[in-house]
Amino acid sequence: MLLGGSMAFAADPNGNHDHGATSYTLQGDCAFLPAARATEFHGNAGTAGLRLGMAGNQWVVFEDALQAFNLYRGEDNSQPAYRTNGKGVTWTLADLQAESNQIYTQLIPPGQIRKQIKSGCMTLGNDEDRNFLPGNVQVDFDVFASTNYNLMQDLANNGFIDEAVPYIQNRLDLMVKSGNPEGIGNTNHTGVGPFDTQFDIIMDLLSGDVIASSLDHINEGIHNAANGYMKKAHGYVKTNDAGTLINMTYTLGDEAGTVVSHNITASDWIQVALNAVATPAASSPSAARLVSRDAGENHGSHDLSANGCGTAGDYLFCEYAVLNKANTHESRVHHVETPNGVVITVPTDGYQPVHVGFVWITELAFQINAGNTDVTGMNGTTLSTLGIPNTDGVNGDKIYSLALLATSENGNQGRSFINFLRSPEGQAAYIAGGFTGVADPDAGKCYARPVLNTTTNKMESAATNRTGPGACDDWLDNGQF
Repeated sequence: MLLGGSMAFAADPNGNHDHGATSYTLQGDCAFLPAARATEFHGNAGTAGLRLGMAGNQWVVFEDALQAFNLYRGEDNSQPAYRTNGKGVTWTLADLQAESNQIYTQLIPPGQIRKQIKSGCMTLGNDEDRNFLPGNVQVDFDVFASTNYNLMQDLANNGFIDEAVPYIQNRLDLMVKSGNPEGIGNTNHTGVGPFDTQFDIIMDLLSGDVIASSLDHINEGIHNAANGYMKKAHGYVKTNDAGTLINMTYTLGDEAGTVVSHNITASDWIQVALNAVATPAASSPSAARLVSRDAGENHGSHDLSANGCGTAGDYLFCEYAVLNKANTHESRVHHVETPNGVVITVPTDGYQPVHVGFVWITELAFQINAGNTDVTGMNGTTLSTLGIPNTDGVNGDKIYSLALLATSENGNQGRSFINFLRSPEGQAAYIAGGFTGVADPDAGKCYARPVLNTTTNKMESAATNRTGPGACDDWLDNGQF
């Protein structure tokens, strides 16, 4: 297990700690996760030969993916042993000691794993004062996977990775109860279908009548994609607003749930709704977080104008606007909380009722493949229609990346797993679960390689081409450009 201090590694013939001059220093407080959300911890970190920290939504394919990996890494055409999660399956000590079964996996929000990697620890417990002695988890991860490039860049800047490579794609949908009873994105406002859909989604997520399941904007990697969609959707509405007047009555997301009636354009309606949440409502997740500094909150305020969401009179729709609403629920692990919240009407087993929440389409594909139609996407349960409409590029596919970590104690196994996920076998396991394959895994950008920032005089990561002179290949092969 990791202890505090600066670590530096040289080449090792067994493939362990071979990041050359790469070094890292454990830093910060332990990551924290409520015990009730630790449903996706699998294996024994103390004995496993491969330790994986994977963005949580991959749980929908991970059993099949690991079984395919066991076949992929088999030697002499043998098939490593594996067991399904079916009822009646038993284990012996010999089974558990078999190398093919010695894999530890965490499938939780990547931001929390990032903090766990940087601090060397995670505490598990209840959000209660009586939780005086939380459990703890310490893991020297071999591989980290994220939906959010910023997390990879942060780890690169702090010496935990040399590069991150792309391997799969996903896109956003809005999860609702079967039949979409709140009509999320479905109201006809101007008669122009694509325009009305994007405008109605914005107004629904800002409405005081719609309980949104919003995302932990520090620890959940999906928040970055959701925030990007919100800003693009608002930009699309502003660009394509033909000036049609929309006459409606609407409940604002402020503390009082003020009801207003106007006959104004779509762009003006959005500004009315944003003005009501320009600062956090007293009972909003934003207000609570700014008091508790929960999950490493590092913002001085959640005012829209202070967080890249425009200025008074010209606010921009963004994640802070939804977090500032009085009737928003902020999730810690969205792929657990949103599906449970959508199907209940009163708080149950620690879950809060919600009407809608951002999810990856793979989470809906899992429900569809399992025959569960209690929750659906905003446009129903047909796999081909999953996803918020990508009108003018507002909801494009998001590329996931993964990296070998400087904390790895088994570089060969870590590289083998990375190569597997980028192989046809690995891609097939993911695509069967609703993901989209990366057309050319070797194309595009290398997500993290150190360059000198002449302003700060520090080495920081930057995107560059994956191949050719001055690319990541040069850095990894030669240690210099």
